[in-house]
Amino acid sequence: MSEFDARPPTLAFLGVAVAAALVVLPVAVGSTAGLVLAGPGAAAVVFGARSATRSYVTLGGTLAFLGVAVAAATGLPTALTLIAGVAALVAYDTGEHAVTLGVDVGADAAVAQSVAVHTAGSVAVASLAAALGFGIYQFGPTSLPVTGLIALLFAAVFLAYVLGD
Repeated sequence: MSEFDARPPTLAFLGVAVAAALVVLPVAVGSTAGLVLAGPGAAAVVFGARSATRSYVTLGGTLAFLGVAVAAATGLPTALTLIAGVAALVAYDTGEHAVTLGVDVGADAAVAQSVAVHTAGSVAVASLAAALGFGIYQFGPTSLPVTGLIALLFAAVFLAYVLGD
């Protein structure tokens, strides 16, 4: 019998890599300042998911999301901001799931269904939150300052973090 390998299965890691790329690409198109945070953040999420290190996943997810917020504040178009924001949340969530799979079932386990269901759920929840936020932005009060929207964005990230634990 072979020794237990607590690294995440390769299939679990691939979703994290795709989501991390979808954070960086929209931000790179529109904001150098946002890219300074989102690039290393996405890399840290991918590294943390591959090496089964939750602290890197958390740090990377935070930096990626902060990069998206900075990009939005410096003029990134709304559609690109929403894509990158959803991708940042999905990268973080799927990264955490990858680490959990590694610890619970190991690198050699068959996890295709678990990864597919978790990723689809993560994309659905993040997309719904983005749609709700866009609806408030589009149809809500026009006197709300940008700082208030950014504060709500950070509150949403904190809520997602708390609910995930």
